[in-house]
Amino acid sequence: MKQARALSFIDIPQRSSKPRSVGLTLARDLGYGYTEAESWVEAVGEFIDFVKMRHLFTLLMTEDKNDLVRRKISLYRSHDIDVNPGGIVFEMAVLSQCVPQTFRKLVELGFTAVEISENIIEMQLNEKIDYIKMAKDVGLKVLFEVGDKYPTNAFDVEIAASDINHMTEVGCDLCILERSQIELCLGPQASSTEAFRLRRLVELVGLEKIVFEAEATVHLVWLFKTFGPDVNVGPNLDRDVIAKLEPTRRTLSREGGYDYLIERVKSRA
Repeated sequence: MKQARALSFIDIPQRSSKPRSVGLTLARDLGYGYTEAESWVEAVGEFIDFVKMRHLFTLLMTEDKNDLVRRKISLYRSHDIDVNPGGIVFEMAVLSQCVPQTFRKLVELGFTAVEISENIIEMQLNEKIDYIKMAKDVGLKVLFEVGDKYPTNAFDVEIAASDINHMTEVGCDLCILERSQIELCLGPQASSTEAFRLRRLVELVGLEKIVFEAEATVHLVWLFKTFGPDVNVGPNLDRDVIAKLEPTRRTLSREGGYDYLIERVKSRA
């Protein structure tokens, strides 16, 4: 049971609590030891909704109940964090022609989500739908990545919206907008005129369906200022980012501009 804040008499920006459907933070475990992971989630676990395990460590897991990755999955789940093995594991399963078996085994190992991606492989729409349904049938949450990884031009909003709506209609839980697309739309200083594409995409599909794969602080700040604290970000946010990200999400940091405090001061004038 979550305890009340000791300083509850001081107003702070409201934030949704777990289990959240918006304002999700998707982080990654690059191969931490158990003690390291335990310390991490003790400190900031309440702010993390998904953790992506580094694919190699997933592929090297053993049947031993004391396997490190198994123990970390249990640790994350005890903090109400969904665990995903990463898209490369899925793509390797496709190439090995063992996707249904892989999905069943992931559930057995404790994973609660899977990323269906096209980093290397290519899939037709009907294949994507089939894989989403396979994952949902065994109880996995599905994340699907949208957008070219190495684009030369900013994405077509209508096509991206159509893809996202198709995926979510057949059960996909979240669609991840590729980082390189965000970088093209916002530019290095988050001042590009192409930023309208991100606003339009949200208008067409809804904020709750999209995870923005932003990593640069200036891009994360733009997302929070534009869409508010309920924007979903990740899935490759590293350990040390999370403690800084949460106050920025609430505009209670230098990076976030202390907007909450500024608005309170204006309201008193």
